[in-house]
Amino acid sequence: MHSCATEGNMTKPAFLQLRDVSVGYGKTQVIDAVDLDIAKGEFVALLGSSGCGKTTLLRTIAGFVSPSSGAIRIAERDITTMAADKRGMALVFQSYALWPHMTVAQNIGYGLRLRRLPRAQIEARVGDMEKLLGLSGLGSRKPAQLSGGQRQRVALGRALAINPEILLLDEPLSNLDARIRLTVRDEIRALQLRLGITAIHVTHDREEAMVMADRIVILNAGRIAQQGTPEAVYNQPASPFVAAFMGAENRLELFGTATGDRFEIAPSEINKAAAVPCTTAA
Repeated sequence: MHSCATEGNMTKPAFLQLRDVSVGYGKTQVIDAVDLDIAKGEFVALLGSSGCGKTTLLRTIAGFVSPSSGAIRIAERDITTMAADKRGMALVFQSYALWPHMTVAQNIGYGLRLRRLPRAQIEARVGDMEKLLGLSGLGSRKPAQLSGGQRQRVALGRALAINPEILLLDEPLSNLDARIRLTVRDEIRALQLRLGITAIHVTHDREEAMVMADRIVILNAGRIAQQGTPEAVYNQPASPFVAAFMGAENRLELFGTATGDRFEIAPSEINKAAAVPCTTAA
């Protein structure tokens, strides 16, 4: 099994559990025996470069991709083979995925109509979402009449309207310009904290993950390279890969010689002579 122990173990019990989950397309292994526990109310960022498997892992949790092996559980309930619409999750897409012919109110209430809730209940819930997300007065507009930030708020409102147990975010900020991205980023995090909802956020943006998440899970070639608080993975990288990914600009070149179980660091213009224990990278 390929996972790394969490720095600063979670004090809350696991709500979502992945056990030995693998996913492959043909002969290509995309997710390789991943173990992951996420607590209720926790905000976890899946961080990594393109092709590392983070989006595939999110889609597997959502139920759009079937694992080739392993198990997924929510509150000890096995959902590995459960249909996506039965899992109690909602996914916010990178592309917003709004219905262009529907109004803001109709888009937000779409999932509620599928559940055949009474019209008055749908209208009340949609109104609550519009107020919560700063969309009051925009209910009759079509997506084409909205800014990028407003469209993403509508997509978020549609996801939250069904009161999901877990909110899944697939790079929801990547289509926004830099200024709006910062605003919506802060809004999503504040909203998640206010509602106490469990959230899993896929991103390739290191800063985004560090600002938003309680815990960062760094993926590399379908495996968990390291997981922990933003401070832990940044200040205490478990491997050269994690160190480079989290901030290559902070790398210093030191020279020395391995002697037994210690590494003797030679003095230079930027450091004094020192010796550290030799360790094997995780």
